[in-house]
Amino acid sequence: MPRIGILCDRDEEKKTIRYILELSAAREGIDCSVCGIDMEQGWRSGDLSCAVLSCGNRETAFGYARRLWRQEPSLLIVFVAHKAEDIFAALGMPFFHTVRYLELEQDLKAALRKLGRIRISAPGRVGFTGNGQTMLIPCREIFYLDSERHEIRLHLGEGVLLVKETLAQCEDKLRGRGFVRTDRSFLVNMYHIRCLERENLLLDNGERLYVSRRRYPEVKLAFENYIRHLDFI
Repeated sequence: MPRIGILCDRDEEKKTIRYILELSAAREGIDCSVCGIDMEQGWRSGDLSCAVLSCGNRETAFGYARRLWRQEPSLLIVFVAHKAEDIFAALGMPFFHTVRYLELEQDLKAALRKLGRIRISAPGRVGFTGNGQTMLIPCREIFYLDSERHEIRLHLGEGVLLVKETLAQCEDKLRGRGFVRTDRSFLVNMYHIRCLERENLLLDNGERLYVSRRRYPEVKLAFENYIRHLDFI
């Protein structure tokens, strides 16, 4: 059963979000539980499937989002935008979904449906061969893969694994899961891209990776399509 947390700096708004979530879930036939998040009380992600984040100041909200992802990199976060410019600012963050406060009921309903589809339809793990065994790795835990001296390294939130496959083989098995080749040596999970620039990109773990001049238009298009596919706006 999905467990959704609400992080909001205004009590009345938090009550409104909780009411709409519970009402929409009941109408859509989605079995879920809703709870509050208090970052100042030593909160831990636990078994949350998703978090709804709403703050009066978007930079405060983005700061909370980074703290949540540091604790749980795969946590799905729904960002509540109060202004039009908040929506565009959120494009540089790996939010699961962005909703408009003025259309809160309609947009939260769409976010719940999306959460239900992903939990039902998206296989979350991919098998890789390494050290003489097959390892099942959750896609959201993969930041990127790189190739160096005929070795393929799988960069995860908590370490690096050596993979006995080619980068092309890895790219094939990750096709359609939000990965993009930024250079002949890098395959990057777009879920973790915080900011894309012409010659490099910033991941949400603070690493910067090279984007080749030749591949930049392809990477930019892929990232824009990824954002639209995830209903960020």
